[in-house]
Amino acid sequence: MIDQLTNWYVRFNRRRLKGENGTEDAVNALNTLYEVLLTLSRLMAPFTPFLTENMYQSLKGYLPENFFEGDSRSVHFVPFPEVREEYFDTVIERAMSRMQTVIELGRINRERVNISLKTPLLELVVVHPSAEYLDDLRTLSNYITEELNLRNLVLTSDEDAYGIKYRAVADYKKLGTKLRKELPRVKNALPNISSADVKAAQTAGTLLVDGVTLDGDDFNIVRFFDALSLKDESKKYEEANDREVIVLLDVEIHEELMQEGMARDVVNRVQRLRKKAGLTPVDDVAYHYQIGEDPNGALASLFQKQADFLLRSLKQELLPMPVKIAEPLAEEEHEINDCKFTLILLR
Repeated sequence: MIDQLTNWYVRFNRRRLKGENGTEDAVNALNTLYEVLLTLSRLMAPFTPFLTENMYQSLKGYLPENFFEGDSRSVHFVPFPEVREEYFDTVIERAMSRMQTVIELGRINRERVNISLKTPLLELVVVHPSAEYLDDLRTLSNYITEELNLRNLVLTSDEDAYGIKYRAVADYKKLGTKLRKELPRVKNALPNISSADVKAAQTAGTLLVDGVTLDGDDFNIVRFFDALSLKDESKKYEEANDREVIVLLDVEIHEELMQEGMARDVVNRVQRLRKKAGLTPVDDVAYHYQIGEDPNGALASLFQKQADFLLRSLKQELLPMPVKIAEPLAEEEHEINDCKFTLILLR
């Protein structure tokens, strides 16, 4: 429950909670978070009494008068929470579960090729035969692209276009008892069954292997990615699946996207410098930079071409330093991809 709250709801709704989508949306998001925290403190009170008491005392001041019947001075005096059936929504729960699966598979893809989440990638392809599955993901597509740092999300059931094949896997120990002398024939022939025949067996429920009919309980059907069968041979995908859905991550590094990744790194450095300087989110300061070492002109190009992105992310311009200031509010040298620059904060 705590993992779902912190690593999914709060993490994915930070912009909503800060009011970036409007006041009404922020109030709805904050009310949801408040009710979850209040319910959580009451639910955990019997086995984490001091932590939940601290939580409750922080939350209690925002409760309407007489919200709880009787004494409400302590979380240990208020009633244990009851199930609210009206809050259950199977469609939302299903969509969230599917979104989480795709994001986790996307993270696995990045880890395999050692590409951090800071590096933007062009495309993630989700291949699934069910239109319902793809529609669920479509409603939450913004969360997927933001969390996995993607430019595009492709949701498709066109398996042929993306090289998705089928193979049958049998439990030979189980089949040995059933087939006896015919088992060696089946074992030798099964790997050679065509993808189309295995796919057809999903509907038929049986599979003919060298004259021997296998029932649906005798084998499992596995979908897999065959890079040689891709229609677009220029694509370079890394595949991950959980036996239900296949995700293909385009792992080619594009210069434009790489520059965007560097810009995100710059934003992160500015925010950390603000924190180090003891500034609060409402403190108004000017952001400046001074390029030190820039052998290939990458930094100069970054600050020029990514100016709009930096403005959107920092909510103000990051400008070159025209004149050296004797005592800036904060100053720190940074290095990104063998390029050095100094960030300066001014009142």
